[in-house]
Amino acid sequence: MREISRSRMMQEVPKASVVITNPTHFAVALRYVHKQDRAPVVVAKGQDYMAKKIIEIAEQNEIPAVRKPELARALYKSVEINEEIPAEFYKAVAEIIAYIVRRKQRNLL
Repeated sequence: MREISRSRMMQEVPKASVVITNPTHFAVALRYVHKQDRAPVVVAKGQDYMAKKIIEIAEQNEIPAVRKPELARALYKSVEINEEIPAEFYKAVAEIIAYIVRRKQRNLL
């Protein structure tokens, strides 16, 4: 059961908007789709080996990874998979997502 759960989680990483990393001990993949999600949702999270696999899958799928050690640890400990992040993390995550959106817009112009 645990292996099936991990496999499903890893299949969700390509749907992430961003991966917040520690950079090697923790990784939390967040999805945020404007007008679909009320708040960013944790689609995958992992520690050590699983963190490295999440980062690897993100890189293969051109999902940005952002190094924010304190935020990565806090999200990892506070939020379960398929849950929205708590309001206390909105500002920090919104800044990261806004930065990524701006970067993508510049590359498209």
